[in-house]
Amino acid sequence: MPRRVSEADAIEAMLARGARPVEPFPGTQLPWKCLCLTCNEVSSPRYNDVINKGTGVCSKTCRSRKIAAKLLRDGAEACAIMLEWGWDPLVDYPGAGKGWPSRCIHCGVIKSKKLAHVQKGRAGCTNCAGRDVSDELARKTMTEADLEPLVEYPGSLQPWLCRCMRCGHVGTPTYAKVRTRGHQCWSCRSEKIANALRLDEEEAIASMLEKALDPLVPYPGSTDLPWKARCMKCETVLDPGPTLHNIRGSQGGCAACAERGIDPTKPGYLYLVVHDGYQALKWGIANIDQRLTQHVSQGWKLVARWNFDLTRDAWAFERQIKAWVRGQGVPKALTADQMKYGGHTETAYLADIDLALVQAYIVSLTSRDPEPPQAT
Repeated sequence: MPRRVSEADAIEAMLARGARPVEPFPGTQLPWKCLCLTCNEVSSPRYNDVINKGTGVCSKTCRSRKIAAKLLRDGAEACAIMLEWGWDPLVDYPGAGKGWPSRCIHCGVIKSKKLAHVQKGRAGCTNCAGRDVSDELARKTMTEADLEPLVEYPGSLQPWLCRCMRCGHVGTPTYAKVRTRGHQCWSCRSEKIANALRLDEEEAIASMLEKALDPLVPYPGSTDLPWKARCMKCETVLDPGPTLHNIRGSQGGCAACAERGIDPTKPGYLYLVVHDGYQALKWGIANIDQRLTQHVSQGWKLVARWNFDLTRDAWAFERQIKAWVRGQGVPKALTADQMKYGGHTETAYLADIDLALVQAYIVSLTSRDPEPPQAT
């Protein structure tokens, strides 16, 4: 049976190890508040840990000093380690855990490296590995792929607003995808797909009739060109008519009969609205005024609208606005349940970002002033 430790013996043992108890002895297994006689700070070691396990009596300044002393390296030794791993230090050793400005001995780039990371092999040169991308290098890569950047380089995996130098379309490819796959353009890709889907006139007419559309003019020769037709359900004459690309997809035929969605090949607009109740703003794109009417019916008010000849251009700007807002750490404001007609991912609280700042950014991004707000 272990011997019971008296309070007097316990106090004597703690004093011998450099600490004076400042409260009655609670027992061998409980924290015991003591004053360190070295640094004069109070900590709470356990008697059993101090006596049987050899832990120190002070967990404050004295412990920190012991750890620092254990990690302390001679400056010459630290430099030798850095050089061994390919880094030439530019200043004296700053100490463990601190960034140490050093030059890569292979490519000459200067980086701030921690000695501990270098020793563990986790501080290789990202420039030598080809992972460092400057704005200048990224722009050169995009230009060589026939893409003209319209904003600063956002990062290799972020959408980058660019204009296609082949067709003029404004899109948001990523640097990483362009670097690995070359030219990236939604419009050029759609043209390739349209050519691949090109039909002869008999097949084309059959596709129109399948959607209850009676062609009124000969087949225009391309799946991407409008085809004037009459709806066989409501007798509406569609001029310009739908394209075969859309007919053979999921968009249906007659716009008067079908539920309307966004057609990227038709005129559209980018809009900015606010909601006083939610204290939030929202940006979005649409083909039809009904979209704004839906939002107004839910308490939103139109702030500004920018018209585009092609909705796909408006979509590219919408995507860039989202990347810019989220890039400033601003989260979405609303949930899908709060947005009856969708679009909650393009929202932000007015407390998080200024409305005038967002509108000014859109003006600078699109290089055009908004249309005067109209009643919806």
